[in-house]
Amino acid sequence: MNIVCVTAHQDDEMNCLGTLLRLHRERGDRISFVALTNGDRGASWTPDAPLAETAAVRAAEMQSVADAFGGTYVCLGEPDEFLFDTTDVRMRLIETLRALSAELIFTHNPAEYNQDHVTTAQVTCHAALMTEIASIPTSSAALARAPGIFHLTPGEGYGFDGTHFVALPPEIVAEKSRLIRLHVSQNEVIRERGGRDFADRMEERDRATGARIAQDAAEVFRPCLLDRRIPFGNVLP
Repeated sequence: MNIVCVTAHQDDEMNCLGTLLRLHRERGDRISFVALTNGDRGASWTPDAPLAETAAVRAAEMQSVADAFGGTYVCLGEPDEFLFDTTDVRMRLIETLRALSAELIFTHNPAEYNQDHVTTAQVTCHAALMTEIASIPTSSAALARAPGIFHLTPGEGYGFDGTHFVALPPEIVAEKSRLIRLHVSQNEVIRERGGRDFADRMEERDRATGARIAQDAAEVFRPCLLDRRIPFGNVLP
């Protein structure tokens, strides 16, 4: 199966990395990553950081994650924290999903703490349906079927009602942490601000999620319920 993780920023994929690892290792699924922004505001508390340099660092970090899957990384290059739903963004995402032959998408929840995430969720839900509409021409042919969508949890406090759980065995937890730490620049920022990096925080969340289903660790998702974008539940491990 061709699976595409569509997120706003480089590192947002950490909310489904364990599931992607299981799908890739257990079924041989092809994993691709798409970021709508270039991440150039990623040096969050360094006002004089050159935006182009920050974007280049984050691109290299994201590529290293994609390489771990033998997968593809595509960046639409929109400015970080200034992502808008435009005709151009829609058309480029439609073409990207077609070119990757997307069958299943993981993306943000429509209710989120970051507006780039919200916009990404909205654009992705629309673009997914448009991939099968032949009267919207792009360089790649229309897909025979619109891909299904699972939404990523934004954490507590946003009304996320997760229904689909994927257990993460110890070796997947360890590899997920390793991949998250490939985003060196972002882990440095979060560690400086809070003492723990993203990998530590995600492992804590995954263990709390796992406890809900009597597992050591797990990730949780919500299916998109929009017509023709509802995924089959049995596509998850």
